[in-house]
Amino acid sequence: MAKKRNCRRTNDENRIHEKAVKMRKMTDEQLVHYVEDRVEKARSEGYNKRKKKHDTPDIDKIIKEIVLIKGIGTVKADKIREILESNLEVCNG
Repeated sequence: MAKKRNCRRTNDENRIHEKAVKMRKMTDEQLVHYVEDRVEKARSEGYNKRKKKHDTPDIDKIIKEIVLIKGIGTVKADKIREILESNLEVCNG
């Protein structure tokens, strides 16, 4: 396979190429540390995302949208509200 000339690479391709060359030049020990650091960073970011609290959904807004569906009246909407409140453990008076 012919070597691709450097002048014909895009900036992104050059950046990726430089990273790949840097990684190929690493010793086994350096490579292991690099991969372990990446794994630990990914774990910590995943842990932090899970740790964030999610906003509680606005049940009134959901019910208003559901009532617009043909065939859903106030009685069914009230039942749906009860189900949402009991399952989401939210008290929206």
